[in-house]
Amino acid sequence: MDKHNKVLIVNGSPRRSKNCSKIIDNITKKLEENKINYEVLNIYKMNIDYCTACGYCERTGKCIIKDDMTPLYEDFDKSIGTIVVSPMFFQSISTKVKTLVDRTQVFYSSKYILKKPSIDVKKERRGMFIAVGGQPAYENQFLGGQLVMDLFFKCINTKLISNVYMSNSDEVPFDENKVFQEELSGVVINYINEINDLI
Repeated sequence: MDKHNKVLIVNGSPRRSKNCSKIIDNITKKLEENKINYEVLNIYKMNIDYCTACGYCERTGKCIIKDDMTPLYEDFDKSIGTIVVSPMFFQSISTKVKTLVDRTQVFYSSKYILKKPSIDVKKERRGMFIAVGGQPAYENQFLGGQLVMDLFFKCINTKLISNVYMSNSDEVPFDENKVFQEELSGVVINYINEINDLI
């Protein structure tokens, strides 16, 4: 399987070996068992600068900033799926995930302003969003992050098929949360089936 059929996994946590990393380890194990090619993007180790709203992409369909985000545009285009795993900070995704999301304005501008998509809009892709909240579950705990992710996946022409929320991680971390582990397992199996249908 080449990079045209790769699943990109965005690790949106700045902390090593914590809940998000363990969730990703769980997912990648299942992907490997099913021989699905993937790449984990540890974005807190990457040099991705924030969007300055300079308008360059609205004129050219490209980003004027050259950093670690530059090759990711092609990676998103060639991918068959994207999984975003992020902790919740002030009821939204982490800062670095939001920075990455904002930089995909390139795709939005090319599609909707220039009418010359820089991402293959005919290719089918599948997406999943996994959010980890430290507090016990409460109403709209994940809504802020979800709204951003809904637009992000549309921007990268990826059908968002699953949203998975883990609450109370401060008290019950992932490796102790058997209920969430079981839920995640079922969702990942379904995701793998969707990916296999596209290959």
